[in-house]
Amino acid sequence: MNDRAVVVLEQYDFNVNSTRKGRGAIIAETDKGIISLSEYGGRTERLLLCKNVCERIEAAGFGNIDNLIPSKEGALFVTDLDGKNYIVKRYVEGRECNVVDERECRYIVGEIAKLHHIMEFGETLGDLSEEGENPERDLAIRDFSKREAELNRVRSFIRKQSKKGEFELAFLKEFGYFEGVAKEAAAYLNEECLKRLSESVRERGMYCHGECNQHNILLAAARGIAATHFEKCCMDIQIRDLYLFLRKILEKNNWSYGMGYSILEEYMKNKPLNQDEKRYLYARLLYPERFWKIANAYLNKRKSLPPRRQLEKLNALLQIEHARMEFLEKLSKELL
Repeated sequence: MNDRAVVVLEQYDFNVNSTRKGRGAIIAETDKGIISLSEYGGRTERLLLCKNVCERIEAAGFGNIDNLIPSKEGALFVTDLDGKNYIVKRYVEGRECNVVDERECRYIVGEIAKLHHIMEFGETLGDLSEEGENPERDLAIRDFSKREAELNRVRSFIRKQSKKGEFELAFLKEFGYFEGVAKEAAAYLNEECLKRLSESVRERGMYCHGECNQHNILLAAARGIAATHFEKCCMDIQIRDLYLFLRKILEKNNWSYGMGYSILEEYMKNKPLNQDEKRYLYARLLYPERFWKIANAYLNKRKSLPPRRQLEKLNALLQIEHARMEFLEKLSKELL
């Protein structure tokens, strides 16, 4: 165990017997069970919400989550000698699902739907977010409008360059198409739809995991799922979680309609969607997320990301875009 881990773990009320490296964490066997220690770079104020959400989930009978463990002083984070913040959580066993196994993905999504039922708490638990979270805020239109501005910023930056490489020329060539798709996605979420969704979130006290993917929602060692990394949980429409998980699976399976709709049906069987929620899901799936990510990475990391890799990512996106739009065309007939 390194010196930094020793100093951090000494601030907790347990004795460490052994340690090993985990995925982005140190796993420790203690006299009070297995725990994980990881660096925390987010806002420390968010940890109280994370703790509250996890405890409400546990109180409802779902205990297979990596709840935060307070220090001896009752703090939800501790600081090492270098000023870095760390959190300690209960360690839960589980494995990632096989992303090309339809049966496993269906099962995971069905369990996510059941977890979502629990996470309708009927009240606000006290939200914080990067922008000062407001339960009455718009749910998706803010994201879309913010991203539109970012995309335009990247296009303007590239246009101003006197010398343009292959990536820059390809980006400008494809920009108009993806801009049109982004605008189409935003158009599905009009003010009336967003208002109804926002009211539903507020009235039902609806919370989502916030980072719902195959790395954080695991198949438990026995049965059911192990849910981990609630650090980005927030009051929001739960379809956001479904979208995140479903998009990751679809990207791994060339946007297979049969597999994708089968997984979606499993969620709806356990937690039916109203028409506004279906529109929200469709709009999020339609939005060209990967194109926006490529643009965002170019603007923020252009000095460290080689032009060749940027071009490879863009070309890979273009290769699957036809399959993605075919999937969405079929899905629109079922959802809209």
